[in-house]
Amino acid sequence: MWLESIGLGLVLVFMVIGFVGAFIPMLPGPMLVWLSALVYAAATGFSAISPGLIVLLTVIAVVAATADIWMSLLGARTGGASARSLLWGFTGGTIGFLLFSLFGALIGYALGIVYAEYSRYRDLSLALKASVGGLVGWGLSTLVQAAGALVMIIIFIWKVWTYHP
Repeated sequence: MWLESIGLGLVLVFMVIGFVGAFIPMLPGPMLVWLSALVYAAATGFSAISPGLIVLLTVIAVVAATADIWMSLLGARTGGASARSLLWGFTGGTIGFLLFSLFGALIGYALGIVYAEYSRYRDLSLALKASVGGLVGWGLSTLVQAAGALVMIIIFIWKVWTYHP
């Protein structure tokens, strides 16, 4: 019994880390929450967390984990950015994150898009518009990732809490 409690405690710790990871670029937050639920389900013989529930959690995890790709793309495209600009934004965001953490990632992403769009059109206002669109998309993707992670945690806790063998 105490071993089960320790296991559940560890799973919840990893889920909290996964939730926090939704706010940190390049950390697979929603996938960590999903993996924690899957490990718990497998370790307990899929008793409280059924295979059907794992399928639901998988769908939520995939949507949340890929949000940074499709939402930042949608936001930047809405602002007029090209695929090349998004690549520059991703590169700038990665370098900025590695050198300066989260704030650096945001600045690097925005500057990467501005650089590419300015090189393309030689119009700073168009470049800034595309960059703002990309940042809005990135911000919204962070919210989708956090919401997905939180929903998975709530479902997990609810199913484990209400499970009566």
